[in-house]
Amino acid sequence: MTTVKVEIGFSGAGVAETLVLDSATRGLLGEFRLGPFDTLVDLSDRVRSLSVNRGRSDLTEPVIVGSAQVVLDNRDGLLDPQNTGSVLFPGVQPRRTVNLYADGEQVFSGFVNTIDLDYTLDGDATVTVSAQDGLSRLGIADFGLSGLTVSAEQSGDRVDAVIQSNSAFWDGGTDLDGGLSEMAAGTATGNVLSYLRQVERSEAGLLFAARDGDLVFRERNAVALGSAVLTLSDGGTAVAYSAIGRASGDDDLFNFIEAEVGGTAFSATDADSVDDFGLRVLDLGTLLSSGEGQDRVDYELARRREQLPSVRSVTVTQERAASSDVLGVELGDRVTVVFAPPGVGSSSQDSRVIGVGHAFTVGAGWRTEIRLRSLEADPFFVLDDAALGRLGFDALAF
Repeated sequence: MTTVKVEIGFSGAGVAETLVLDSATRGLLGEFRLGPFDTLVDLSDRVRSLSVNRGRSDLTEPVIVGSAQVVLDNRDGLLDPQNTGSVLFPGVQPRRTVNLYADGEQVFSGFVNTIDLDYTLDGDATVTVSAQDGLSRLGIADFGLSGLTVSAEQSGDRVDAVIQSNSAFWDGGTDLDGGLSEMAAGTATGNVLSYLRQVERSEAGLLFAARDGDLVFRERNAVALGSAVLTLSDGGTAVAYSAIGRASGDDDLFNFIEAEVGGTAFSATDADSVDDFGLRVLDLGTLLSSGEGQDRVDYELARRREQLPSVRSVTVTQERAASSDVLGVELGDRVTVVFAPPGVGSSSQDSRVIGVGHAFTVGAGWRTEIRLRSLEADPFFVLDDAALGRLGFDALAF
């Protein structure tokens, strides 16, 4: 049985409160703390269910703001913000810390977004805590009227420059690759998260808040340079999965790629793909530098002009195949899936993790869904790699 741990931050009776200057009741140094802050309280014994969703829901979309929902037993009213007699008064509040763990592995770090307080006339009562990860902080931040002047630099360095420009944007840890695409000099304007998502698309990388709360940026080739963190199999070896999803669709099918670089338009098209599937256009935007245009549109065309059936998701039930490796899977990780569909025979697929979901219900156990993109759809060439070392099939570099 999976050991579940839920921590939520509180400020109020029973925990130190925030110092308020010139306050007659909360202005005493030594009795109150500089804030904002919260004190984490373990509520694991109250958990009825929880769910986590992080990553991409669509192959062409940016990484969404990660979300979590926790249903807690509140029959004693301890967590109710209107229960002035509670040792945790004022109860669960917005913007307080939420940390979720399974068997010691952290699967989510974020902040309370909304709180639902429900009860029935027969005495049952719950508090449902909805939370979002750190990307939500960037989603409400703006560059200001004058914007941010940026120099020509690699994509990861651009992310770092944005984050470092204002301490209010991000005060947590970071893990940023340098990036492979050069961003043009200019002025960053508007919403911070929207701008960083343009950088993410320009690089064909991954920008996300990690399960431990760090802000992470992965360049497009990072997954090809690493080895698989785990193997999932339906044949009695490695980590057994309980369900697998295979599909072939047009969600990642594009045969006309365009970008604007320094006022110059670049494009690449595949006539055969257009004949087979109709015109499908992908716009890479305007952030790339002058030396990046044609290579980048060629790269995207190579990875998106065809669609073949591939494994899109795998679900692991911990009560069937307990594995801390599955619990620790992160966006951008490389995994191998072994499968044998009817009439096809055994196959394997090296994949990039593009999404992770967790679900737990008391009495039903813990389930993890891993959403995937096949690496064989990406134009990498890696020497001595069984999946990516095929001369004539994979590009040496983009």
